[in-house]
Amino acid sequence: MAISSSSATFTRFFVPDAIREDFWSYVDEKLNEGMFKDPDDGQELAQGFTSWEDFFESSFPYGSYHKGEYLAFNFRIDQRKVPPIVLKKYVREAVRKHRDENEGKWPARHEKIEIQENVRSWLLSRALFQPVACEVVWNTARKWLLVGTTSAKLLDVFLTHFEDMFHMYPVPLYHVHWALNLLPLDGRQKDHLGSMITVQSPLAMDEGRFLGYEFLTWLWFFVEHHGGRIEIPGKVAELHLGERFVLNKPGEGMERVVCTTQANSLHEARTGLRQGKMVHEIQLFLVVGDNEYTFTLDSALWTFKGLKTPRQARDSDQEDQDGEFLEKMFFLEEVFSVLDVLYTRFLSERLGPHWESEHLGLMIKWMEGGKPAGEEGPDTAAEADCAPF
Repeated sequence: MAISSSSATFTRFFVPDAIREDFWSYVDEKLNEGMFKDPDDGQELAQGFTSWEDFFESSFPYGSYHKGEYLAFNFRIDQRKVPPIVLKKYVREAVRKHRDENEGKWPARHEKIEIQENVRSWLLSRALFQPVACEVVWNTARKWLLVGTTSAKLLDVFLTHFEDMFHMYPVPLYHVHWALNLLPLDGRQKDHLGSMITVQSPLAMDEGRFLGYEFLTWLWFFVEHHGGRIEIPGKVAELHLGERFVLNKPGEGMERVVCTTQANSLHEARTGLRQGKMVHEIQLFLVVGDNEYTFTLDSALWTFKGLKTPRQARDSDQEDQDGEFLEKMFFLEEVFSVLDVLYTRFLSERLGPHWESEHLGLMIKWMEGGKPAGEEGPDTAAEADCAPF
C-alpha cells in the first residue's frame, strides 16, 4: 500500500486532461464500473478498485474517494497460484497413473500437455486467492497520480485496468517527463531537452537516464558548495546528504560503489567520482521549517523510496480520517515543491548556454577535490575530459 505508511514508497505519473465539466460524476461512474468483484470459482485472477480506508471494501459510499482536490482509493488483485514444485509433483503422479492404466506406455506429447492442464486446473480450484493491494492518490488539479508500488508487474496490471476504465493514459514521471510536464521550462529549454532525448521513444527512460545521474550528482555538489539552502514560496528549505550513496558508470553494467557511512565520511564515494562514476541512488534529508523528511531517489527520478514524513497524531475518530489524509498530502506536496525548484534550477544550468563553459567546470573541480565553487583555479576546459557528464 505504501503511500499512507510512515515510510512511503510510490511511483509518480502525470495524467493529462483530467479535468472536465462532469469530472466527478465521471469518476464515480468509472470507479464503480471498475470496482473489485469477488472472483468466480474457475477464475484465476480478479482485479479492481476498492476503498482507500479498507481495501477489502469494494464500494464507495457517499463518494468516500473524494478528498478535497484528491482522489484516493486502492487497487486490489486477487490471484490463485500453484507453486511449480507442487505442479511437478502432481503431474508426475498423474503420468504414473496413466502408465499404470496403459500397460506402462508413456503418454504422447499431446496427452502429457492435457495431463498438465488438467492437473493445474485441479490444483487451482483448491488454491486460496492471495490478495495484493496498492494505494492510489490522484491530484486532479495538478494532474499527478501516485501508485504505492514499484513492482513493474503490479504497475502494468493497474495501468491496464485504469486506462480501460477511465480512457486516460498516465505518463510515467521519470526524468524527462517530470521536466516537460510539471516544471516551468520555457520553449527553448524544452526544445533543447527534446534534442537530447527522444521523448516519445519506448526507450526514453534508459536513453535519458544520464539526466537523472547528473541531477543526483548535482544535488551532492549543491549541498556541499551551496549549503543546500533553497527558497520555495514563503519558506526556506535545507537539503542535506543522507547515509547511503550508490555510484556507477552509466551504461557500464553492475559494477557499483555503495557507501553507507555518515555524510562526512564519503571517501570511497569521492574516489568513485574521480574515477568517472556518478550518483545512481542517493538518500536525502530535507528540512522545511519544523518538518523533516528522509527519502531515496534513483537515477530514473521516477520512484520515491522510504519517504519518511513528520509523525502524524493518529485519530481514532472515523470522521477525521480525511484530515489525516490531507495532512499526509501536505507533507508530500511540500517535498515535491522543493524538488521541483531544485530540478528546475539544475535544468536551467544544464540546458543553458553556460553549462560547459561555467557550471560543468566548477563541478569537475569539486569532483577532483579542488577549491570550493566560485574560487579561481586552473583552466576548466583542460579538465573537461575527465568529466562523466
